[in-house]
Amino acid sequence: MILIKVDFGSETGFGHLKRLEAFLEWKMKNAKFKIDKKVFIVCKECEQKYTDIPLIKIKNNNEFFEVVKRLRPKEVIVDNYEFSIEDEKKFKEFFPKIKLICFDDFEKIHFCDEVVSLNPCTKHKRIKLNLKKYYFKRKGIMISIGAVDGKGIIFKILRYLKGDIHIYTTSKNKQLKKLKKIAKLKRAKLHIDENTKKALFKHKFAIISASTLSIEAMEAKIPFIAIKTVKNQEILAKCLKRKRIKVLEIKDIYKLRKLNDLRKRWNIRC
Repeated sequence: MILIKVDFGSETGFGHLKRLEAFLEWKMKNAKFKIDKKVFIVCKECEQKYTDIPLIKIKNNNEFFEVVKRLRPKEVIVDNYEFSIEDEKKFKEFFPKIKLICFDDFEKIHFCDEVVSLNPCTKHKRIKLNLKKYYFKRKGIMISIGAVDGKGIIFKILRYLKGDIHIYTTSKNKQLKKLKKIAKLKRAKLHIDENTKKALFKHKFAIISASTLSIEAMEAKIPFIAIKTVKNQEILAKCLKRKRIKVLEIKDIYKLRKLNDLRKRWNIRC
């Protein structure tokens, strides 16, 4: 049995859920032995409609430890910013024989059996998503800023774009009605609840959040600009800059006015 500790919902954490699902898939494919496929998510904030994995709801870390004590899984995977190094030490003190795997976006010090990151610049063990490759005739500009874009960043981006624009969002976006109107005015194509990984192979250029999607964009070999939307993207944003990928703060989105220069550099017509 595997327990996963992660919080997610319509407002936040959706990317964490998806990368954990990708990690589980990678783990199953790369295991040298058969893994027990019984998996549960333990969460304080979560909604069952977003995943097929059964949920166990808790109120705090003490309840989390009670769940671990009751179920005695072989492994516990944690992707949760509230789970500190002190919590990790407490876990290993209580359950020394249970393997503890922690995801890390910040290159912190840990007290666990294994640290995993998707960040290509991290010093921790890195896993590759091994994206399935798709083959399409690439066209237009892709825009994707998370599942909900609570800060309305897409609206800011659209002020400076022209041409064949494709906007990717989800039905969880609370500003969807307004976005549909703006997309119609800009003659942009709005894609709702579509596969963004697959979309990376459909377009010539992308403007996306500095999140896991940026790592997938590098693997898909699509030129892109990343927008740093939240503080926890700082490490990945620095990594992208070292790789000479353009990263913008929200306040600097106006610099997309120069996007025409980038199109010429990459010979992009869209």
